[in-house]
Amino acid sequence: MDKHLQRAGRICAVAGLLLFVAGCGGGSNSAALPSLAQMKSVCAGLVGKTLEGVTVAEAVRIEPTPGVHEAGLCKVSGTRAPYLDIEVTVPDNWSGRLYQQGGGGFDGRVASAVTSSGGTVTAVHAAVAQRGAVYAASNGGNRAAVPGQAAPAVWISGSADAKASATDYAYAALGTTVLFAKAVTTSFFARGPAYTYFNGCSNGGRNAYIAAERWPAEYDGVISGCESMDMGGTITALLNTAAKAGTPAEIAPAQYADAYARAVSSCDAADGVSDGYLANPTGCNFNPAALQCGQASASTNAALCLSPAQVATLAGLLSDLKLSSGTTIYSRYSWTNFAPTTASPGVPPLGVTSYGGLGGGFALLATNDPRWLGAPPPATTPAPNLATFNLDQSYTLISEGLLLVGADHRKSAIASYVASGRKLLSWHDAGDPLISANDHMRNFATMTGIAKVRGLADPRANARLMLVPASTHGAGGTLAEVDWLVAMIDWVEQGRAPDQLTYRFSSGATARTLPVCEAPGYPRYKGTGDVNSAGSYTCTQ
Repeated sequence: MDKHLQRAGRICAVAGLLLFVAGCGGGSNSAALPSLAQMKSVCAGLVGKTLEGVTVAEAVRIEPTPGVHEAGLCKVSGTRAPYLDIEVTVPDNWSGRLYQQGGGGFDGRVASAVTSSGGTVTAVHAAVAQRGAVYAASNGGNRAAVPGQAAPAVWISGSADAKASATDYAYAALGTTVLFAKAVTTSFFARGPAYTYFNGCSNGGRNAYIAAERWPAEYDGVISGCESMDMGGTITALLNTAAKAGTPAEIAPAQYADAYARAVSSCDAADGVSDGYLANPTGCNFNPAALQCGQASASTNAALCLSPAQVATLAGLLSDLKLSSGTTIYSRYSWTNFAPTTASPGVPPLGVTSYGGLGGGFALLATNDPRWLGAPPPATTPAPNLATFNLDQSYTLISEGLLLVGADHRKSAIASYVASGRKLLSWHDAGDPLISANDHMRNFATMTGIAKVRGLADPRANARLMLVPASTHGAGGTLAEVDWLVAMIDWVEQGRAPDQLTYRFSSGATARTLPVCEAPGYPRYKGTGDVNSAGSYTCTQ
């Protein structure tokens, strides 16, 4: 029996509330949608119901808002012990699709599909408002705004609730969310979604890969951005750099900013146009040694030029990270500005002086050792384990620990998802300062190699990795910047694979578009045309 029909049957047993359903069959997703009165009735009747182990705490009817969303919505809020909160937003004009959104940082908040101000809806997620999809998201199993329930500190006690929260964050919340969302969908429409998609960046990108490897049958297309497919290497690399904080090798934010400006000046024209924007960070080979104090190419400001120890730190970031055996565990960063920047809620500020925050939380998850955490913000007391950081020992401990708790990836399982015919659209910012795009490319190549062994002659038929021409973490992460969802819908539902997409952004006060090229390609100016228009560039390797 089809998995959606099986769940529909289970929901029927629970849902005497389905006033419009005479019998629980499956039916095509082209079947008539329920009436407005029926949608309202089901929305109200969900409160207090338990679906897939999640209890509906609230179901709010939201009427159309002209110019924002033209169809009515039911925003369903569910909870499951100890701290998992889930939102599922159901539109009246359902297209037959389900869209699941990944998290960010240590999660702790539900990324709602609905934005309101003063009781008025001001925005609705494009997946709902434009594509008619049911929307699902969770808080990852912890509550950032509740003392004692926020990650990563909530995991320290080792209590049953702490362990359950850690497991939810590592992977379990994802499966609970998609199954609950499909149950809610069936409650309204007496059938499950025809197509299910997952999208996420950063920790959401980690979520996306885990969704593909652990629940492959639930998803038709997965979009994973800003993650490397190897958290063991990533976290070890972050901690390796964080361990330099407070030492002569630490580089100040202003020094990073100056270094990046000089790299841009050196490499700017390599993409065919001198515009102050580094469209191909991966191809910039500016030598950090040129920034050492006393060099003619270095700043004459002693606060900006680099000492030999600082040059070594920057050169290390721009080189592959290897164990003493010579094994590469993390591929180099491309030229970028490593200076701290303001991040999204729940996400530690970027910059190597802050890498210990994100790295320490994952190290705690892997080892159950709170000494990986420093004093919480705004205090800056370093983590005790960083003072004695050993690359070889830490890599083994952290990588094996993350796999053990389910927070890291099994590339073979992701390859099986791809080989099955389902679609994987991966992406990365070419100059990401937090997670290396080059490491993502390396691991992606390993995964697709395994897919070939599994019988997929051309992995590009089902899996592609795109590069957003940006030097920050998460640029291109919204559908307004790059419409990953439409690209995936076209691929899954129409058979049109993504060869080139468009990145919409602002450079200063100037609105620009540039091509998003398949890795390792980058946008190169054709020599004529508007430099701010993607049409004036071609993807080049």
